Amino acid sequence: MNRTRCFLIFLALFGVSVTVNAQSRTIFIQGTATIVRHHAFFMENFSMEAVGLGFNVVSNRADADYTFRFDVSPADDGNFSIETKLISNDSNAELVSLGMLFSQLEDMYEFNQFMFFQTVILIPIPDEPETIVITETVIETVVETVVETVVETVVETLIVAAEVDDDWRNKRLYLRTSLDFPVTFYRLQPDGLIGGRGAYDGVDENTITRVTPLDNLFVTMPGMSLGVEVQMLNWFSIEPLLIFSLGRPGFYYYFNVGAGTQFKFPIKIIPNFMITPYGALTFPLRISPIFDDFPRVNIGGGVQINMRAGSSGAFFVDLNYMHSLGNAIIYNDVNTNLYSSLYPKPDLIHYSRFVIGVGVGYKTGFMNRR
Repeated sequence: MNRTRCFLIFLALFGVSVTVNAQSRTIFIQGTATIVRHHAFFMENFSMEAVGLGFNVVSNRADADYTFRFDVSPADDGNFSIETKLISNDSNAELVSLGMLFSQLEDMYEFNQFMFFQTVILIPIPDEPETIVITETVIETVVETVVETVVETVVETLIVAAEVDDDWRNKRLYLRTSLDFPVTFYRLQPDGLIGGRGAYDGVDENTITRVTPLDNLFVTMPGMSLGVEVQMLNWFSIEPLLIFSLGRPGFYYYFNVGAGTQFKFPIKIIPNFMITPYGALTFPLRISPIFDDFPRVNIGGGVQINMRAGSSGAFFVDLNYMHSLGNAIIYNDVNTNLYSSLYPKPDLIHYSRFVIGVGVGYKTGFMNRR
């Protein structure tokens, strides 16, 4: 019985000695990755490889002889780069560095062991006894240590934020040109008309011989605009502009010229877009001779939708509405009424006026505001 007890005690002490010797090489594993899933994958796999090679993986660098470090970052063409390093904790010296490219995490299963082994190859292997007895209990203890180490490892995540280039919508000065397609509506007014809408023949309303009904007019003719926008604040800019368009009320073509000012309030929430509501005033500079009188002020507003075009410019679509303050009064002659010789009265026909417009254009900026 005494011999049997001595043998069992010797066998237990020998097993403990082997376990301590296998775990005498301590290592701390840490790493960074721009994607959390990458960090978790490599921490788990490198920890398993370390235990498989007989290392004691610790959760505190101060308790380790060496540090195994990995860094995962984006590379060209949608790939990722991983670099592993072995650092001596005594001297803080980098002993080994190894790197490679990969596109999918699944591709790295067959390379994890290779990268870990090549990185830690300089760590000396402790002396081992000639006879090694590893019991099932010892293996289970090692597995439990691995699980505990992975759970207690602190995740270090490196977040790389790409800087958004917003200079294109933060310029002090913009030059703008656009092609415009205004639709001008002339709403007939009852002034001087029979029944509020009829032109007639006769000396006055008491000597009428003929009557013809008149109707509203609308004009759809192209035009263009040139402007200089000054962005005074991040949320406010002002733009004086010149407006050119063709006019055709009735049957008379005419080239119109006007000036205006837009008061803009840019909204810069969506990347690569800028939505700019605005209020506007316009003033006619050249008026067709078919008008006896024409409104001197038009007031309204619209919205400009800008889409980034390069580092300093933008394409835009402009939607707007302008209303004339006062009536447009047109001569009742052959230029506006083909039947004026039959229905020459009244001499003047009154219309209210408004414009619905759409335009497309480009503007380019100069001098960063911020």
